[in-house]
Amino acid sequence: MTRTERIYYLVFGLYNVAWSFLGPVYALFLLSRGLDLFQINLVLATFLITTCLFEVPTGVVADVFGRKVSFLASCAVRSVAFGMYAISDTFPAFLVAEFIDAVGMTLATGALDAWAVDGMRAEGESRSPDRFFARAQMLARALMISSGLLGAYVASYDLRLPWIIGSLGFASTGLIAAMLMREAKRSTPTANPPTLRQTLSAGIEIVRGRPIAQLLCVLTLVTGFAVMPVYQLWQPRMRDLAGGVWVMGWIWVFLSLSSIIGSAVIPRLVGRFSRSRVLTAAALWRALSVALAALAVGFFPAAAGLLLQEMSFGFTEPLLQAWMNDEVEDEQRATVLSLRSMAFTLGGSAGLMTLGLVALGYGIPAAWICSAAVLALALPGYLLLNRLARSGTPSGAAAAVPAVG
Repeated sequence: MTRTERIYYLVFGLYNVAWSFLGPVYALFLLSRGLDLFQINLVLATFLITTCLFEVPTGVVADVFGRKVSFLASCAVRSVAFGMYAISDTFPAFLVAEFIDAVGMTLATGALDAWAVDGMRAEGESRSPDRFFARAQMLARALMISSGLLGAYVASYDLRLPWIIGSLGFASTGLIAAMLMREAKRSTPTANPPTLRQTLSAGIEIVRGRPIAQLLCVLTLVTGFAVMPVYQLWQPRMRDLAGGVWVMGWIWVFLSLSSIIGSAVIPRLVGRFSRSRVLTAAALWRALSVALAALAVGFFPAAAGLLLQEMSFGFTEPLLQAWMNDEVEDEQRATVLSLRSMAFTLGGSAGLMTLGLVALGYGIPAAWICSAAVLALALPGYLLLNRLARSGTPSGAAAAVPAVG
C-alpha cells in the first residue's frame, strides 16, 4: 500500500464522517423548522444546482492551482456552512447555507480522487483503481456508521447538535490534510501552466471524444434524477412507519453496512464478469429494491427495500469512479471527474423538484415508484456500455484494463 493510499483513506474517511453526523436527521431537521416536503426538496435541489454550476470550474481550479489547495478550501468552506445551518431557522437562510456548503463540496469532488490517483501513479502503482475506490468506500462507510448513530442520538436532544459537530469535523479534517497531503509533481511545466479556460476546454473535449465517458455521464445523470428523492425522503417515510428520531440512527447503520457489503463483492464479480454486465445487474437490482420500498405497507419491508438499493450503490459507485478515471489523462483528471459529478447533481436537482411535487401531492410512495421506473428505463444504457467496451472504443489512460468488456 502506497503512502498516498493510506493518507487518502484517512482523509476521505474523516471528510465523510464530518457530514454523516447529520445523515440520519437532515430532512427531519428541516421539517422541524417548519418546511414542507417540497421545500426540503428545494433546499437540497439548491445544493445540487449550485454544485452543478460550480463542479467544473472548481475542478479546473484544482487542476491549475493544486488538488491539495482545493481540498483544504473545501474543508474550510463546509465548516462555515455547517455552522450557519446550526443557527438558521428560516427557509431563505437554509438556501443560503446550502449554497455555501455546495460550493465547498465542489472544491473536493474530483480534486481528492485526482490527488490520490496521481499520487499512487507517481509512487509506482499502475493498476486500475477499482479495488482502491471500493476499499475507500468500505472504510468511509464503516466510520460513518458510528458517526451517524451518534448524530441521531444527540439529535434526540437537540437537532442542531449534529451540525455543530459536523462543522468541527470539517475543520479538524482540514488541519490533518494540511499536515499529511503532498502534491504529486505534475508533467505540465510550472513556467507555463494552462489557463482555466484551456483546462476546461481540454476536459470537455476528452468527454466529447470518448463515447464511454459520455455514456457514463448520461447514466449518472439519470441515476441522480431517480435516487436523490429516495435519499431525501427516506427519513420522513420511515419515521411515519416506525416513529422516533433515534430509529433513524439504526437505519443509517444498516444502510452503511449494506453499502459496505456491496463494495466488498466487487473484486469477486469484476474478476469474473465485465464491468458493464455487473453494472446492468446492479441497476436492475436497484430499481426493484426502490419499488419494494415504495409499495411496502410496513416498516420492515420498506426498510429492506432501502437496504437493498443501498447495497447496489456500494457496488456501482466505485466501479463508475474507476471507469471514469480510466477514460482520462492526468492533467485534466479533476476536470473530467467533475463533469461526471456535475451530471449527477444536474439530474438529482431535476429529480428533487419534479418528484418533490409528486411527493407533496400524492405521497412519498408515489414519488418512489417514479424513481424505480426511471432506474428501469436506464437499463439499456448499461447494455450499451457493454457493446462499446467490446467494440474496442478507445479509452483513456488505462485502455487495456482486463476487467472491461
